[in-house]
Amino acid sequence: MFNNWKKTLRAGVISLSLLGTGYVSHDLISSQNVSAEPAANKAPGHLKKAESSQLDEIIKRGYIRVGMTGDYKPFTYLNPETNEYEGFDADAAKELGKDLGVEVKFVATTWPTMMKDLQADKFDIAVGGVTRNTARQKSAYVSQGYLSFGKVPLIRKEDKDKYLTIEDINKPSVRIGVNPGGTNQEFVRQYLNDANITVVENNLDIPHLVAEGTYDVMITDTVEAMLYAKADSRLHAAQTDKPFTNSEKGYMIPRGDFIYASYLEMWMDEMKHQGKFDALYKKWVE
Repeated sequence: MFNNWKKTLRAGVISLSLLGTGYVSHDLISSQNVSAEPAANKAPGHLKKAESSQLDEIIKRGYIRVGMTGDYKPFTYLNPETNEYEGFDADAAKELGKDLGVEVKFVATTWPTMMKDLQADKFDIAVGGVTRNTARQKSAYVSQGYLSFGKVPLIRKEDKDKYLTIEDINKPSVRIGVNPGGTNQEFVRQYLNDANITVVENNLDIPHLVAEGTYDVMITDTVEAMLYAKADSRLHAAQTDKPFTNSEKGYMIPRGDFIYASYLEMWMDEMKHQGKFDALYKKWVE
């Protein structure tokens, strides 16, 4: 009896010693209350169960739906003769589809409805000269920028010294044509409220209406202004070296999908590193 008691005491002392050193053998101590779940599973940010991503859905279905307005050269243009989308971002979207190994299906949208259409799952990504800003980031995920630009006035060449500042334009006598629902209209509302403003539904109509004298000014991005001035000798892209604002173009996807957003960002990094964005700029802008 005494020998058995000594063995029991010795085992208890050894167990306590091992506890003190941080080592515990399951042969010595066991408890039904100790969880065998790895500590990493309880760590912050650990995803216990892989959730579905829109990226997986796109690859599984075999095509990506790309939302475009088709009215914003040189980024997106729906050619009425071919009924095909053309432009910088149309080509970029095809590159994205190629890298994903899927087809590209363009979906028509408008600037006023683009965000609602994205949230309604009408397309997987919105492209075509989308400006990065915090207002859009509140409702969607806006990617890194791929092209810098600013707001400038597109005017008649004869007026190239007449409309150089916001003060020059923000007058009741100055007629402005602007497309609805985008950042052009936001800029006009914020800075040019005293001017004579007309909302023109089709953005493609405004440049030639300025050239013909219906409007004096079109507020748009440096890239678009330069494109139209190059195509029509009656027009002049003012202040392209000192635009009224400084912004970037990006791509927009539904928010809350880390996997999809991470892929998009890495794809854009690769487009930059491989010089593909530069090649598109030379093709569509220069």
